[in-house]
Amino acid sequence: MRTSIKRPSIIIPRPTKASLARQSKIRNSILGASATTNTTNTLKPIQNEDIKSENDLSTIGVLKQQVRRASAITKNVAVFKRRRSVHKLAAIVSGSSLDNSTGDGETLKQVIVASLTENVKKMDLVEQPKTKYSMNSDNKENRASKRPTTLPANLLRKKPIPIPIQLLDKYAAEEITIDIIEQALTSDDLHIDEDDEPIDPTYAMDYVADIMNLLYSLEKRYPIQSTFLTSTSTTTLFPLTTMATMANGSASRPWKLTTKHRTTVVGWIIQLFYARFHLSQDAMHICIGLLDRFLQQCINSTTAGAGFVTQKNLQLIAVASFLIAAKVEETHHPPVDELVYVTDHTYTSDQVKKMEKKILHELRFELNRPTSLQFLRRFSFVSSAGDEQHAIGKFLIDMSLLNVSCIGLAPSLVAASATYIARYILNPNQPLTFDQCWPQELQSRSPYKTYESMSNGVKILAQFIDKCLAGTNSKECEILTKRYEHEQLSQASLFCMQQRTLIHKLATE
Repeated sequence: MRTSIKRPSIIIPRPTKASLARQSKIRNSILGASATTNTTNTLKPIQNEDIKSENDLSTIGVLKQQVRRASAITKNVAVFKRRRSVHKLAAIVSGSSLDNSTGDGETLKQVIVASLTENVKKMDLVEQPKTKYSMNSDNKENRASKRPTTLPANLLRKKPIPIPIQLLDKYAAEEITIDIIEQALTSDDLHIDEDDEPIDPTYAMDYVADIMNLLYSLEKRYPIQSTFLTSTSTTTLFPLTTMATMANGSASRPWKLTTKHRTTVVGWIIQLFYARFHLSQDAMHICIGLLDRFLQQCINSTTAGAGFVTQKNLQLIAVASFLIAAKVEETHHPPVDELVYVTDHTYTSDQVKKMEKKILHELRFELNRPTSLQFLRRFSFVSSAGDEQHAIGKFLIDMSLLNVSCIGLAPSLVAASATYIARYILNPNQPLTFDQCWPQELQSRSPYKTYESMSNGVKILAQFIDKCLAGTNSKECEILTKRYEHEQLSQASLFCMQQRTLIHKLATE
């Protein structure tokens, strides 16, 4: 229960005989004045009339002060204007002191209330003007209340209407010619026996042929050539005189992007995806694909300029590509501040965002180039591959990201070569023929019908894997080798090391 609050007591003084007599005189005078005189003209004769008692004088003075205070009330929001009718109450009460007649108390109340009501109606409530354009005139007050208030014409300044800039006008999509490589599935192909396991609906069996045909067309639309990278040794590009001037500090040697620079950056990206942020393999392949496409675009095109790709901007380009790939593939991408932190605060968040816009505009917002991982899943499904074959294929295509020679290969060829090598080394006891490593199902559902169509990719990938497993592998290769040593990935790297002789045989054929 809430405690009672003690309020201060109010002491009301008891009326004396003199005060009661004075009140009766006031009542009698009001009744007499209302019947004989006009209340509107009582104020003027009061000033010339003699006042007989000091009590009446004090009463009149108090009432006049109260009327002045009430008429001069000013608040922050509103100001009350006093008209001449305000003096009517003072005239009524002042005239009462001159009349000694008696009357009823209720009549006095009615007269006072009527006079107050009449005075309040005639008092104008004027709002304080908030701006110099507010309407203060009494004549326009009624008209303004009937219509909505509007600002003057000079306040209605014409603001520029934001016109949406259509940035994609010059990036209009072009028609893509889709070649029919994989035939659509028939009802017999979709028939499942009772003993067979149901097919995962994520494979989209009703549309898989159309999807694969589109992917084959897109990889032809966005080719990547390794010719934009220079060789590792760039000393032959500059004469000895130029080298001498550089040693004296009088000239600076232009920086060129080499294969070693690209391998170092790709190894750093792989470490970010697998060791730092633990993101998906799809996002990593998208990131490196965007990096290669943008570097090729900047070096070969005249719009971006080859001078844009410098040693200082290379890591910034890699971070921006990482951010785009994470937004495309992942549900939640790492914060930009976290990416700035992994660069040791070499760049700011604004620089990362600007580079992200630069990459998108140079690539015309076309991020649909397929990855080799997408084709690998399809080839593993068609060939009814087990976990070991698919894990070895994933290890091989991850290793191909570090190989500069694999940049110019189509993603489907890299996936086909990885599938071929994986099936070849899984049967070490008997050498397999082309039809056994690449069965009829894969031949009919891929553009690679013969060994000659895929021999180039198989040889390039096998040579690089053989070199990495020889013990002279770089730090970038060690990251992937340790990752695929786990049992969850079927120890794919250890198995490839055991079957290195077979890989060497494929590399030398």
